[in-house]
Amino acid sequence: MPLDEPPERSGSLSGLPRHALRGGLLFRVWRHELPGGAERPEPWWFASAAADAEIAGRFDLNPPLGTCYFGTRPEAALLEALQSHLTNLPEAELRIRRLARVQAPDEVPDAAMLTAARVAGEFGITAELWAGRDRALTRRWAGAARRDGWWALYSGVAHDPSGRLRSVALFDHAGEHEPSHSGSWHWSGQRIHDDPKLKAALKRHGVTVRESGQLRWAALPG
Repeated sequence: MPLDEPPERSGSLSGLPRHALRGGLLFRVWRHELPGGAERPEPWWFASAAADAEIAGRFDLNPPLGTCYFGTRPEAALLEALQSHLTNLPEAELRIRRLARVQAPDEVPDAAMLTAARVAGEFGITAELWAGRDRALTRRWAGAARRDGWWALYSGVAHDPSGRLRSVALFDHAGEHEPSHSGSWHWSGQRIHDDPKLKAALKRHGVTVRESGQLRWAALPG
């Protein structure tokens, strides 16, 4: 069953299963070092839908709202943030990024659980919603979820073929700011490039880091 358009009737998605985020740990990879040498010290960014559907985030909302993306495990955040480099990952891409370990407040709203078994038959939701290539369609689903009262989505991870990892998309006002839901979001950041546990997590998903000086891999003829 292909993923169809989201239902047009207001309230159609309000009955989606709930997943509690309160008090849980979330992980986010962000670009700490920007082009030109500037630094972004905090991980927060709520992205609005871009005019170009190919570069916009999967669940980006239309302005003035935006979406911030997390993983429920470090490797989920790594795979999504590094998705364009998974088959050829230079260490330099890790050096300019950091991993944030985020504690969700106790009062944070529940997320719509898109991975529950019953959502296929009841709502027409398939894995295309988090793994398909039609970003314009998945953004319309995100907009319908926000219309029907949801402030977060709990879904699979597109670059995890095993289907075990999970991600969270949090809705808020667009821009660079801490989430406005339920008070302070406590977090700590760490480097990625020199953490053996994080590199091992990437290795388990077939991602090998190309060290400085190593040549880019090339396919041999035939």
